[in-house]
Amino acid sequence: MGRITVTVEDPVFGDLTIVLDTGEGSVEVSGGRLPRTTLRRVPGTVPTSWPPIGTTDPDSLALTLDGEGEPPALSRGYVNRRTYTVRFPEGGRTYRLVPDDETRSCLMRDKVLLGRLRVSPGGGHVTPVTWRSASKVLPAEAALGYVLAVGLGTGGKQSESGGGAGTAADAVLDILAVWS
Repeated sequence: MGRITVTVEDPVFGDLTIVLDTGEGSVEVSGGRLPRTTLRRVPGTVPTSWPPIGTTDPDSLALTLDGEGEPPALSRGYVNRRTYTVRFPEGGRTYRLVPDDETRSCLMRDKVLLGRLRVSPGGGHVTPVTWRSASKVLPAEAALGYVLAVGLGTGGKQSESGGGAGTAADAVLDILAVWS
């Protein structure tokens, strides 16, 4: 697919520029009132066809957020619902990108919903987020949400194991991901 540059008019943080480079395996968010934030596939990692940056292996990804000191730690969630966790060593903050339905994911700060994100499959085109005003979303949190959503994709398919058991198992995993 190559390199795609998209402008997003975020209702709270202004005009953002998102650059997705599937060949290099990186996504960068900048502009508006957001700090420059990058999610990058580590050099030497063999890319996969999904997600857009070519891997979901946290050991093969580097996340940088300007002004945040030590880099945050990214970890993989559940296999069949694409949940990702980011932990910041300073301040003990934990963020999760958790599927909300087949096309959208929620960005959570600990157990607080910050907003819902939707990215077109493989295209890097993100729908502007409706941030929850009661959550008092910080610019660094918004940047983190955009970079994770574009780089790793949003939404999650129900389990293909068949029947209601897969759906029930996914529901339990989603609840655990949000509330653990």
